[in-house]
Amino acid sequence: MKNRISKPIINMVLLLLFLVVLWFIGNVSQLLSSKENTESEIGYIVMHEGIVYFIQGKDVQQSDIESFASENSNKFESVSILNNELKLSMKGIKSGDKVRIWYSEILESNPAKIKVIRIEKM
Repeated sequence: MKNRISKPIINMVLLLLFLVVLWFIGNVSQLLSSKENTESEIGYIVMHEGIVYFIQGKDVQQSDIESFASENSNKFESVSILNNELKLSMKGIKSGDKVRIWYSEILESNPAKIKVIRIEKM
């Protein structure tokens, strides 16, 4: 008595294996292309009322960061909200820190929302 696996089962396993490999290649390809299409900016982190803001401007003073409110954001060249969908680690980063962010997209809103890919304290 030989244990033989039927041909339809072998075909099904090969098809599933092929689909898994194809899915894996697609994910790797998407990850590599997203890293090529990223841009970076340097600015300051402000945490205010549970929202993480990214501010940019010339001569940003620590006192301006400490007194930040979304209503008086016109002091700065640019104010954006960080959209941290990837749940990137903000460990070691606090309000007032100078950081570089890499992002994939800036969503049009007021203030703009930035889809962050990576964040690094300077």
